[in-house]
Amino acid sequence: MDAAKKGLILGAIHILVMLILYAFLPSKLTGFSYVFFILILNFGYAIYSGIQWRNEIGGYLGFGEAFKYVFVLLFANGILGMIFSIIFILVDPGYPEVMAESQMNTSLYWAQKFGAPDETIEQMKEQFDPEEMAKQFSLSAMPKGLGVAVILYAIGALIMAIFVRKNQPEMI
Repeated sequence: MDAAKKGLILGAIHILVMLILYAFLPSKLTGFSYVFFILILNFGYAIYSGIQWRNEIGGYLGFGEAFKYVFVLLFANGILGMIFSIIFILVDPGYPEVMAESQMNTSLYWAQKFGAPDETIEQMKEQFDPEEMAKQFSLSAMPKGLGVAVILYAIGALIMAIFVRKNQPEMI
């Protein structure tokens, strides 16, 4: 199916971006700019691919079919990402700890940027539990993460389907 193939391509792009950032700027993987980039990439790629597919099949596509196409694309991307994450954690067992530290640094950065008092920042540092945070990036967190992702994929697919769909004009 075209959607699954395009989803695997999107997943490969995600993996490439993640590997480059992890090698050079791992702190960016938990930042808002990375999340924003991924959202724009997903929306742009899924809408573009959906419109391409719509044009290939005759130029018209109902909302339901557009939703299914985009959802399958995003889900295939997510499955590839999860498989890659499992392999990556097995190859680099320190990944969860690196990501936990990055998450803490990102939180502190934004707290300082928004003018949080020094006492609040110190309290954040004291309450930070690196082991608990690392669990969010571990193998055991993968099923929960996929469950949340499926919900987000469905919401995203609903939104993107609005842009992909094109109803056939009604004849009077």
